[in-house]
Amino acid sequence: MGIYLSSPKTDKVSEDGENGQLRYGLSSMQGWRATMEDAHAAYPDLDDSTSFFGVYDGHGGKAVAKFCAKYLHQQVLKHQAYAAGDLSTSVQKAFLRYL
Repeated sequence: MGIYLSSPKTDKVSEDGENGQLRYGLSSMQGWRATMEDAHAAYPDLDDSTSFFGVYDGHGGKAVAKFCAKYLHQQVLKHQAYAAGDLSTSVQKAFLRYL
């Protein structure tokens, strides 16, 4: 069997939420892998004007995906580019900080 199952696990974990400006929904399924390796983050109220959603593929390993889901948004907020209004650079620099 190895890292793959003989049949996929099709049970789904779903979540939804909203704030005053948006509504979201998400769902995940383990599939053929022996363990769930993916993770996600959903923060509709990262701050007063920003929402943050991330899907982290587990190809780098389960621990990496979970780590990013737990901490990446915090690093985005801390970066000086974010304070300057440059969200794109802030996300990039926050991600590269861990390499």
